[in-house]
Amino acid sequence: TVQALTVAPVVEGGVIRWEDSPLVKAVQRGHILVVDEVDKAPPEVVGVLKGLVEDKTMNMADGRTIVARATEAQRNNPDFIEMHPRFRVIALANRPGYPFLGNNFFATCGDLFSCHGIDNPDPASQRELLSYYAPTVAPSTLDK
Repeated sequence: TVQALTVAPVVEGGVIRWEDSPLVKAVQRGHILVVDEVDKAPPEVVGVLKGLVEDKTMNMADGRTIVARATEAQRNNPDFIEMHPRFRVIALANRPGYPFLGNNFFATCGDLFSCHGIDNPDPASQRELLSYYAPTVAPSTLDK
Protein backbone atom coordinates (compact mmCIF):
# COMPACT_ATOMS: atom_id res chain seq x y z
CA THR A 1 0.00 0.00 0.00
CA VAL A 2 1.00 3.61 -0.31
CA GLN A 3 1.05 3.94 3.50
CA ALA A 4 3.43 0.99 3.76
CA LEU A 5 5.89 2.91 1.58
CA THR A 6 6.28 5.61 4.22
CA VAL A 7 5.67 4.12 7.68
CA ALA A 8 6.14 0.70 9.24
CA PRO A 9 4.72 -0.73 12.48
CA VAL A 10 7.20 -1.71 15.19
CA VAL A 11 6.34 -3.59 18.39
CA GLU A 12 8.27 -2.51 21.49
CA GLY A 13 7.34 -3.79 24.92
CA GLY A 14 4.00 -5.04 23.62
CA VAL A 15 3.10 -1.63 22.20
CA ILE A 16 2.81 -0.86 18.48
CA ARG A 17 4.42 2.34 17.32
CA TRP A 18 5.05 3.66 13.83
CA GLU A 19 8.45 4.56 12.44
CA ASP A 20 9.82 5.60 9.07
CA SER A 21 9.77 2.85 6.45
CA PRO A 22 12.90 1.48 4.77
CA LEU A 23 12.12 3.77 1.82
CA VAL A 24 12.16 6.92 3.96
CA LYS A 25 15.31 5.80 5.78
CA ALA A 26 17.04 5.08 2.44
CA VAL A 27 16.07 8.54 1.15
CA GLN A 28 17.48 10.20 4.29
CA ARG A 29 20.68 8.15 4.55
CA GLY A 30 21.58 7.83 0.87
CA HIS A 31 21.09 4.07 0.73
CA ILE A 32 19.98 1.92 -2.16
CA LEU A 33 16.33 0.89 -1.99
CA VAL A 34 15.62 -2.47 -3.65
CA VAL A 35 11.97 -2.96 -4.61
CA ASP A 36 11.32 -6.60 -5.55
CA GLU A 37 8.47 -7.68 -7.84
CA VAL A 38 7.45 -4.08 -8.49
CA ASP A 39 5.33 -5.38 -11.38
CA LYS A 40 3.02 -6.90 -8.74
CA ALA A 41 2.55 -3.60 -6.88
CA PRO A 42 -0.80 -1.82 -7.03
CA PRO A 43 -0.94 1.01 -9.60
CA GLU A 44 -1.12 3.68 -6.88
CA VAL A 45 2.15 2.40 -5.37
CA VAL A 46 3.82 2.44 -8.79
CA GLY A 47 2.56 6.01 -9.24
CA VAL A 48 4.10 7.12 -5.94
CA LEU A 49 7.43 5.46 -6.77
CA LYS A 50 7.35 7.06 -10.23
CA GLY A 51 6.83 10.48 -8.66
CA LEU A 52 9.70 9.92 -6.25
CA VAL A 53 12.11 8.81 -8.98
CA GLU A 54 10.98 11.23 -11.70
CA ASP A 55 10.14 14.37 -9.73
CA LYS A 56 12.31 13.65 -6.68
CA THR A 57 9.44 14.57 -4.39
CA MET A 58 6.85 12.65 -2.40
CA ASN A 59 4.04 13.84 -0.16
CA MET A 60 3.59 11.52 2.81
CA ALA A 61 0.36 10.72 4.66
CA ASP A 62 1.70 12.21 7.91
CA GLY A 63 2.13 15.63 6.27
CA ARG A 64 5.85 15.43 5.64
CA THR A 65 7.31 15.89 2.17
CA ILE A 66 10.41 14.38 0.63
CA VAL A 67 12.21 16.94 -1.53
CA ALA A 68 15.31 16.70 -3.71
CA ARG A 69 16.98 19.83 -2.35
CA ALA A 70 15.59 21.50 0.72
CA THR A 71 15.63 25.26 1.03
CA GLU A 72 17.19 26.78 4.14
CA ALA A 73 13.74 27.17 5.69
CA GLN A 74 12.84 23.55 4.85
CA ARG A 75 16.06 22.20 6.42
CA ASN A 76 14.96 23.54 9.80
CA ASN A 77 11.41 22.24 9.38
CA PRO A 78 10.70 18.62 10.45
CA ASP A 79 7.91 18.46 7.84
CA PHE A 80 10.52 18.23 5.08
CA ILE A 81 12.93 15.39 4.39
CA GLU A 82 15.81 16.18 2.07
CA MET A 83 16.71 13.40 -0.34
CA HIS A 84 20.32 12.34 0.11
CA PRO A 85 22.26 12.77 -3.17
CA ARG A 86 23.39 9.12 -3.05
CA PHE A 87 19.86 7.69 -2.76
CA ARG A 88 19.12 5.17 -5.51
CA VAL A 89 16.28 2.78 -6.39
CA ILE A 90 16.70 -0.66 -7.91
CA ALA A 91 13.34 -1.97 -9.09
CA LEU A 92 13.15 -5.70 -9.82
CA ALA A 93 10.30 -6.81 -12.07
CA ASN A 94 9.25 -9.75 -14.18
CA ARG A 95 9.04 -9.35 -17.92
CA PRO A 96 5.60 -8.20 -19.05
CA GLY A 97 3.12 -10.79 -20.24
CA TYR A 98 2.31 -14.42 -19.58
CA PRO A 99 2.80 -16.08 -17.11
CA PHE A 100 3.50 -13.12 -14.82
CA LEU A 101 0.54 -10.86 -15.63
CA GLY A 102 1.45 -8.10 -13.21
CA ASN A 103 0.93 -4.37 -13.69
CA ASN A 104 2.36 -2.60 -16.71
CA PHE A 105 5.39 -1.27 -14.82
CA PHE A 106 7.53 -0.97 -17.94
CA ALA A 107 4.96 1.17 -19.74
CA THR A 108 4.56 3.39 -16.67
CA CYS A 109 8.14 3.70 -15.44
CA GLY A 110 10.42 1.96 -17.95
CA ASP A 111 11.83 5.25 -19.21
CA LEU A 112 12.98 6.20 -15.69
CA PHE A 113 15.19 3.17 -15.16
CA SER A 114 18.04 1.50 -16.96
CA CYS A 115 16.40 -1.84 -17.82
CA HIS A 116 18.34 -5.08 -18.06
CA GLY A 117 16.86 -8.48 -18.95
CA ILE A 118 18.39 -11.34 -17.00
CA ASP A 119 17.68 -14.95 -17.93
CA ASN A 120 17.35 -17.74 -15.39
CA PRO A 121 20.59 -19.65 -14.75
CA ASP A 122 21.06 -22.89 -16.68
CA PRO A 123 20.37 -26.16 -14.76
CA ALA A 124 24.04 -26.83 -14.00
CA SER A 125 24.50 -23.35 -12.52
CA GLN A 126 21.31 -23.73 -10.48
CA ARG A 127 22.56 -27.04 -9.07
CA GLU A 128 25.95 -25.53 -8.22
CA LEU A 129 24.28 -22.61 -6.46
CA LEU A 130 21.95 -24.91 -4.50
CA SER A 131 24.81 -27.21 -3.48
CA TYR A 132 26.72 -24.20 -2.16
CA TYR A 133 23.83 -23.17 0.10
CA ALA A 134 22.77 -26.73 0.99
CA PRO A 135 25.98 -28.80 0.97
CA THR A 136 24.41 -31.67 2.95
CA VAL A 137 21.48 -32.18 0.57
CA ALA A 138 21.87 -35.16 -1.73
CA PRO A 139 22.59 -34.30 -5.39
CA SER A 140 19.61 -36.42 -6.44
CA THR A 141 17.35 -34.16 -4.38
CA LEU A 142 18.86 -31.04 -5.92
CA ASP A 143 18.20 -32.40 -9.40
CA LYS A 144 14.45 -32.66 -8.80
